[in-house]
Amino acid sequence: MKKQLLLFSFLVFSLLIKAQHEKCATSFALKKGLEANAGAASFYTAEQLANKWLANNKSAVHHNKTKAIIKIPVVFHVVYKNAAQNIPDSNIISQLQVLNECFRKQNANYTNTRPIFDTIGADCEIEFCLADKDPQGNPTTGIIRKSAPSTAAFDPLNGFDAVKSPAKGGDTLWPANQYLNIWTCDMSLFSFTFVLGYAQFPGMNPQTDGVVIQYDYLGKYSKPKFLGRTTVHEVGHWLGMRHIWADDAPGIGQQGTCDSTDFVGDTPNCKSQSASGSCNTSTNTCSNEDPYWSTIDPPDMVENYMDYSKDSCMTMFTKGQKARMYSFLNTNPDRMAITTSTAGCNTYAGIHDIDDFSAHVELFPNPASDVVKLNLKNLSHAGYSYEIYNANGQLITKEALNYLYSEIDVKSLSNGLYFVKVYSEYHTATKRLVIAR
Repeated sequence: MKKQLLLFSFLVFSLLIKAQHEKCATSFALKKGLEANAGAASFYTAEQLANKWLANNKSAVHHNKTKAIIKIPVVFHVVYKNAAQNIPDSNIISQLQVLNECFRKQNANYTNTRPIFDTIGADCEIEFCLADKDPQGNPTTGIIRKSAPSTAAFDPLNGFDAVKSPAKGGDTLWPANQYLNIWTCDMSLFSFTFVLGYAQFPGMNPQTDGVVIQYDYLGKYSKPKFLGRTTVHEVGHWLGMRHIWADDAPGIGQQGTCDSTDFVGDTPNCKSQSASGSCNTSTNTCSNEDPYWSTIDPPDMVENYMDYSKDSCMTMFTKGQKARMYSFLNTNPDRMAITTSTAGCNTYAGIHDIDDFSAHVELFPNPASDVVKLNLKNLSHAGYSYEIYNANGQLITKEALNYLYSEIDVKSLSNGLYFVKVYSEYHTATKRLVIAR
């Protein structure tokens, strides 16, 4: 028994050391899924169909705009065990903004792309939005919050994919052919951040399809020096992208080979991933390249979202990667269906786009007895607070709003008329509230 515990401890320690610089467990998730034969046949079928489509359509997508923006409804499952993990709406909305900037080639740092690569950066013509309808057709904010037991394990070692199972403390996915499901949770092990995220490739088990992100790495400024690129990277996997080093390097700092592929011609071959937090533009680990490059020997593409370089260094998907994304969006049943999803899109107004702020503030039920619900409808900025005054103008309570939807306990208020003031640095609205029991 002692030997087994010692061996287990050694394995955990080894994994943690290896994970110190790991960003992504997607390859691990694929290996685990294939070993369990959970959709292995459909995964290989998805690859074959995508490759066949690509052979017939590569030129059209690679060189030209499709002239049709694909809208993908997203549902965020915020699974939390404490207040810190129950991330605010502002993190989620900023992450959507980052996704859209990066997939539409509108990220400000694209100008940092080196000249050898800047002509092959792609506007993928894919946009993401919070879902407007739930699977039953009811209105939704596209953000679901689920409190999990403190004992729930979501780390890839002990609790792999448990965040997707209510029986294990997680939250049920919404249909994968209508929504991109993104779960946020704590995947740390012994208080150590094990991995930052992982995703499921097209063709795998539709009952677990989606993306999982370590809660404190979701959003534009969730961590110093992290700019939301982890989620961009994982959504890239969800759309069929492989790591640019083709996952043949055996470990961090280890060299792979130059004879494998990420199935994209215009991403130069490289032997290993960039170290997390680096941006070494002098690296050129392979000289044999895809025929796309002819006689040119390009450096490793550290700018690519599918590398491990630091967030500020990542600037692009390539036209070849866009073509591969579209090969799945046009052949895999779930990815095809999501492009015409009826889930709809919540349209969020920016700070300077609001003409009538009061119209965005909903207070219900009204009259209220025990709880009143405050919904800041279709707003993308979360820096709001509220104050409640009685009919004589006396301040009763004041709170900051961490979320765009909140439930306010009013049991302590006597029957009568009150005024609820909702405000930010930019806007103010006051609503009448009646307490009646």
